[in-house]
Amino acid sequence: AAATAQAVALAAGLPTDQPTEEPMGEGEQSEDAPPAVEIPEGEEIKEETPAAESMETSDAPPPGEEEVVPPPVAEKEQEEEEEPTPKPPTEPLPESYEDLTTKQEAAVREQMLLDMAPIHERVLGEIEEVQSFEDGIKRPYFHVKELERVQLKNWKNYLDHVMAKKNNAKTVTLFERCLIACALYESFWIKYAEFMREIDVEETSKIYRRACMTHLPKKPQVHLNWAAFEEQRGQVAVAREALAHIDTNMPGLIAVILRRAGLERRCGNKQQGADILKAAVEASKGSTRDFWTLKYLNYTQFVLDQPHLGQELLEAEVEASQNSMRLYAKLLDMQNYKAQNNVDVTTAVTIFQKALESKLSAEEKAVFSHRRLTFLEEHSDSIEAIIIAYEDHMKNWKPAEKKRIEPMKDNNKKMGGNNKMGGGGRQYGGNYNNNKHYGGHNQGGGGYHGGYNQHQQQWYPQQQQNYNRSY
Repeated sequence: AAATAQAVALAAGLPTDQPTEEPMGEGEQSEDAPPAVEIPEGEEIKEETPAAESMETSDAPPPGEEEVVPPPVAEKEQEEEEEPTPKPPTEPLPESYEDLTTKQEAAVREQMLLDMAPIHERVLGEIEEVQSFEDGIKRPYFHVKELERVQLKNWKNYLDHVMAKKNNAKTVTLFERCLIACALYESFWIKYAEFMREIDVEETSKIYRRACMTHLPKKPQVHLNWAAFEEQRGQVAVAREALAHIDTNMPGLIAVILRRAGLERRCGNKQQGADILKAAVEASKGSTRDFWTLKYLNYTQFVLDQPHLGQELLEAEVEASQNSMRLYAKLLDMQNYKAQNNVDVTTAVTIFQKALESKLSAEEKAVFSHRRLTFLEEHSDSIEAIIIAYEDHMKNWKPAEKKRIEPMKDNNKKMGGNNKMGGGGRQYGGNYNNNKHYGGHNQGGGGYHGGYNQHQQQWYPQQQQNYNRSY
């Protein structure tokens, strides 16, 4: 035990109480030393390790003490990082801004910047998306001078881009900006109304009223759009107002007069529709008078079921104008008419559909499509059916109709503009005036509701010139 304590003290560098042994002479032996052991020759002497040396090299703890294993340095550092640093308690902010301390104000500003950073990044991205469109706007203000085509195309593409994002508030704001510079272009008003129609019906009506009553009093297409929209939602009085407004500002347009008569017929006011057509007969001259005479005759024959009213007018017109083959041909047809034959709209539409699905040429199908449109305008009780027929005609048969009309124009020019060949010519059997009757205005835009009539100059010379000038 004493040797062990001395070894521990030596290892720890502590002084010991035992006296230091004096060196012994050669051959001398200590009294307490054990007797020497003789080792035979040839064997190595194994030195015994002292207890102190064995304890220095051993990792075992001293007797009576538990081994303490220090934790790894990396784990200690990780635990220190995971421990959240306690935040200093936030001071309650005063009620008034003037009472803020400098430190509190700086903290508030810093927090506001952190909160607004994502919004700032999003706004920067949105600005980059529309920067090219904004750079293309050269005239954001109103002017009576026409905009360049590049400007109009830029506005159209800009609106399409924003509408595709499905953000109604931004789209409305952009439309209002656009209509400052493009207030005289009905295509943008129609585009705005069609967009708003899916969101707010009442607001759509206000848009149409702004366009027709304030900015575009002489644009037929937007008026016809407005009238069709109001009729679809049951506001017949407003539809009458829209049609009467354009008929007053641009009198004599065929599509407007026919729509007025058709509106009254669909509302049950058949006699009022006949009066509108008869007034058109009395207000026209020449071949235009023949056209309205035949329209009035068809109306009294198929709608009022009083063919004698139309026949009386027809006989009077034949006596007054003895050079119209169309009137003579219609007078002969009247002799074969039977009053008990009523118009079956469903059956007639079915026959038209069969013709359009047959193996006829595209030009011949275009004729049937045009006649179907005329038939529905005169006899259908559904504005939706008329709209569907028009959209199908414009989408599928309008190009073929143009191809068919071009040779007719050349023949008419060669024959001195004679338009009396069997009652057909440019009228397709007297139904409509030409391929532009139902719309087709390149800058008009928008669906069925467009259809106004650009009549031939030999029919409406003065009205046509006025319209072209206003456009």
